[in-house]
Amino acid sequence: MRTEFGVSRRFVMSGHPFSILCPSLLLLQLSPLYGSELHYTVEYEPRYSSNITRSATNPMEEYTNVLRLAARYLESSARLEGSVGIDMEYLSYYSGTFADETRSYANADLSWSLLPERLSWVVEDLLSIEPVLSTQPWTPGNVQQTNLFSTGPSFDYRLENHARFHLDLRYMNSYANVTREFNSNRWSIDASLSQESSIASQLSVNMSWNHVGFSNAAADDYQQLGLYLGWSRQWGRSGLRVELGGTGIDFDREESQYGPHARLTLNRVISSSKRLTVSLYRGFSDATQQLRGRPGAASVQTNIISSQVYTSSEADISYRTEWVNSALDTNLNYQMQEFINAASQDQRMLTVTSVWNKGFGANVSTDLGLSYSRTEYGQGYRQDETISPFAELYLRRSPHLSYRLRVEQQRRDSSVDSSNYTDLMVFATASYRH
Repeated sequence: MRTEFGVSRRFVMSGHPFSILCPSLLLLQLSPLYGSELHYTVEYEPRYSSNITRSATNPMEEYTNVLRLAARYLESSARLEGSVGIDMEYLSYYSGTFADETRSYANADLSWSLLPERLSWVVEDLLSIEPVLSTQPWTPGNVQQTNLFSTGPSFDYRLENHARFHLDLRYMNSYANVTREFNSNRWSIDASLSQESSIASQLSVNMSWNHVGFSNAAADDYQQLGLYLGWSRQWGRSGLRVELGGTGIDFDREESQYGPHARLTLNRVISSSKRLTVSLYRGFSDATQQLRGRPGAASVQTNIISSQVYTSSEADISYRTEWVNSALDTNLNYQMQEFINAASQDQRMLTVTSVWNKGFGANVSTDLGLSYSRTEYGQGYRQDETISPFAELYLRRSPHLSYRLRVEQQRRDSSVDSSNYTDLMVFATASYRH
């Protein structure tokens, strides 16, 4: 659960964010009724913040009343598979620090089968909130609505000797209501030819092509072509995926760029109570690809919403251990973004999070955790360190009714004194789920 008071999920009442609704509703109408589930949740959440403006010199307390309505539709039938989620919130600020507002977000991932096991049509949409200025704290004045909508056919064809050909054709639209240079229309082709040498091993040849055209004339359109080999292996309780190849980018105005595409993902079930995941990546990326949730991507707080392309070097390590009624989850993420045509936007980010969950019977549980992040901007001109200890108590009174209390303190220590702040936050949530 995001605990940033500044995170706003405003629905853009015109333009691209509504692009999900018509195709999604059409697909749902065409879907058979069997195999479907509808979940909805109603929540009331009073909040307290000791410094809602995240100010270094003039902290302002604020009490906020939040009413939240959420619905999620799950479909698993012969013709349609996937889900659509919608979340709407109304926030009322008691002291009037900010104007009352309504926020919304949506997440959809739908696959409509046109020819069984051969041809399908995919619709995806992600409505989210990102920063306007990534170096500034999350406050209502420093957030913007972003939307990623994509649709297109997926084609599968099985050849002889355990070979398979897969093709994705996609149109994607990216939209931000403040940083307009982010807005773009994208066309992509992703193709792979794979060969299964055994039940547990697969070798593939992969090609991806993207054409990116930005709405802002100042942004530099480009085409991207990538070729790489992929190898997957499953043995025992372990899985390994390796990709190795190269990518070229042809900008309309700037010089062409070439670089490696390298990825390694290891999933290891050490025992029935211990699991390890390691992900490494190096290659080209941009804000749109980052928001799509590529494995190993940094958390949303670090995204720079722009049209710029960068070389990303990432490492992500997750470890989970379980014992009687308890679990400990630890994650380490490091990412370095080196912007090709905007070196001043370079970022080096380290995030470490650890959460201990303890259950007390079937209806009571607690979370105790600590999050630490360090971000260095540009050529070392600024460094921010943020530490956030938190505790959460969860109580389930019935299959439908539950309560949650969360207390978190967030403290930032920046090399720019005006960006220092401390914020104590309290959340109390009553939730009805059906």
